[in-house]
Amino acid sequence: MHPLIKIIILKAIQSYFHNFISPAILFDMQALPLVSVKNLSYTRPQWSMRDLSFTVNRGECMAFIGKNGTGKTTTLNLIAGLIKPHAGHILIQGFNIHTLPILAKQFIGFLPDQCPLYFELTVREYLGFIAKLRQISKYDIPEHVEEALEKLNLKRYQHHLIGTLSKGLKQRVGLASAILHRPSVLLLDEPTQGLDQNQIEDFQLLLSQYKKNAAIILSTHYLNEVKSICDHALQFSTEEIKIYDFNHCTT
Repeated sequence: MHPLIKIIILKAIQSYFHNFISPAILFDMQALPLVSVKNLSYTRPQWSMRDLSFTVNRGECMAFIGKNGTGKTTTLNLIAGLIKPHAGHILIQGFNIHTLPILAKQFIGFLPDQCPLYFELTVREYLGFIAKLRQISKYDIPEHVEEALEKLNLKRYQHHLIGTLSKGLKQRVGLASAILHRPSVLLLDEPTQGLDQNQIEDFQLLLSQYKKNAAIILSTHYLNEVKSICDHALQFSTEEIKIYDFNHCTT
């Protein structure tokens, strides 16, 4: 479907469901933050988050940093719509992730900490399978698969079984599956964990290129990763969450 036709249809749907979404989207979708988190609260036995608010715009990358068990993965799962917050709401390109999940999730690409790859499939077979799950038109699947292979430098491995690939290449396949439907919001949970320095640098370059037309949120333990590609950071701890804006050097 042509992007302009899709926008017209989405705007019409938004007009009908105006009580569930941000009214501003009816005027200018491009001007909206791609991710808007407002007064988000969630409590677990060892960790709680209260009234967290932030936005991530097109062309920006936000990092979640902090020790294990402080809520980074949980917050990513909240934004992805996998779990519901106890209070507050999350808008993905103006759509509420919990009241209009089907509309909101079409804009999200998610690479979890353990990407569910199928080792018995080739890279091309796997991406074709994911494209079908994403309900990409059968006429458009070849174009989407070729584009993902090209962006992730995987064309030379397209006929290799995923189980035979290195850790770094498997991560590339996971990222290829996450961007296959051309999402405007990319969520990545520890995407470079276990990679060597060269693989990390390649991955960072790919993300820097992708964020030009998207918003990226990633969790990481690597400060050089934060400095190289991120514009903002949330520092998670058991006491509080601090927000850092690198563009303006404020917290």
